[in-house]
Amino acid sequence: MPVNIRNHLASIFHGVVEFIGFFPVFLLVAVLFFDTPDRYFWYIALLALFVACYFVRLLIKNRWNVLVIAIVLTIFTNMLVMTSVWSLIPGILIGFVVSFRGIQHAENEWEDILPSRIFWAVSMPIYFVGYILFINLDTLAAYQSQISYVGFLFIIIMLFITNQEHLQKESLASGKKKKIGGEITRLNRIYLVLTLFLVFAITNFQVVQAAVYNGVRSMIESVMWFASLFGNDSEPIQDEPQANEMPAFPQAESEPSKFAGWTDQIMYIIGIVMAICLVLLFLALLFKKSRDLLKRIVRSLWAIIKNITGKRDLAETTDYQDEKENLFDWRKWRKENQEKIGEAFRRITKSKPKFEQMTKEEKVRFLYRLVALDLKKQEKWRASLTAHEVLALNEKDQLLKRLENMYDDIRYGNKNIAQEDEQPLCEIWRKLKEQK
Repeated sequence: MPVNIRNHLASIFHGVVEFIGFFPVFLLVAVLFFDTPDRYFWYIALLALFVACYFVRLLIKNRWNVLVIAIVLTIFTNMLVMTSVWSLIPGILIGFVVSFRGIQHAENEWEDILPSRIFWAVSMPIYFVGYILFINLDTLAAYQSQISYVGFLFIIIMLFITNQEHLQKESLASGKKKKIGGEITRLNRIYLVLTLFLVFAITNFQVVQAAVYNGVRSMIESVMWFASLFGNDSEPIQDEPQANEMPAFPQAESEPSKFAGWTDQIMYIIGIVMAICLVLLFLALLFKKSRDLLKRIVRSLWAIIKNITGKRDLAETTDYQDEKENLFDWRKWRKENQEKIGEAFRRITKSKPKFEQMTKEEKVRFLYRLVALDLKKQEKWRASLTAHEVLALNEKDQLLKRLENMYDDIRYGNKNIAQEDEQPLCEIWRKLKEQK
């Protein structure tokens, strides 16, 4: 088979595998919005749309033209298949995603746009949440078997794909791909098929289950018989059942426990959280900006967790002990804090000195605080105001011009107030009391 045809078939096969991986989502949309015959036509239309966009991207180099053609093909295909407007809207939305995936498969290798480890991590929770929904909702219960069979098929296909990737990884030489020997590939696939067949036989066929069970039981009985040879030969005395013993009353049917109800609620919440995580991962896989945003959010959360637990983890995991912990004097620390608390208590309970008993510098500061308090009452106060702005905004600015000069001298110039300036301070104090 030519190499180009083989590559095209491989890309189409990868698209089918992605459809199987996200099958619960497609089935849920199909059951809710489409009639029974339309569902299967919709599945076929999605596959045709994927293949068409894949080959269009290979033939046309301009990406914007390809996107326009993909949009037109998506709308046209859904209008042919759908019979109602309600089914047309979700069909077009999902069709856009499928078309875009076809374009991506034509541009990149499958390992680059959807690595198998991420595919496993996304698809298996989808099947887990989907199975819970389909088994608990009456409208979806009839389609539970489809989830089971397709999920089993998905696991088998992904096992072979993952196994092939591991073989390819082990055969790398100098960073370049090397062809794997046909004998190794055949032996590996035979081993994988036999393992799957054995697991399937044990879990499904009752004859195999009975044979395994009887074999294990025979081995255990043989070991117990061999151990009894070295034990006591006396037979155990068995109590005879009493003839007049009354039969026990049948137990009353118990109501569902509260624990079962809590478990159902917890599982429901876990399902919702996992569904949200799956939507975020799906967006991250499709759009680079969403992926970058998700990475930044995860890094921020991880940094917060490290900041919270970092110091505690360091203390628990290291044997180093800082000398400052040994040199810390608890008595000195307690004495200093007692003095601070006592000083604060004395400052609160201490009676304020009278204006006449203050020093000249204390009088200037006291008058300034009085002016600032009056400004707060006028709702003109701001924390960013300077002393000059506080005095300038006050309506008594003419009276306080002298106070402003004195405040500058003691606050910024570290000067002492002259004796002859004490009389103007008393005059300012008297006028402020009169104007209150």
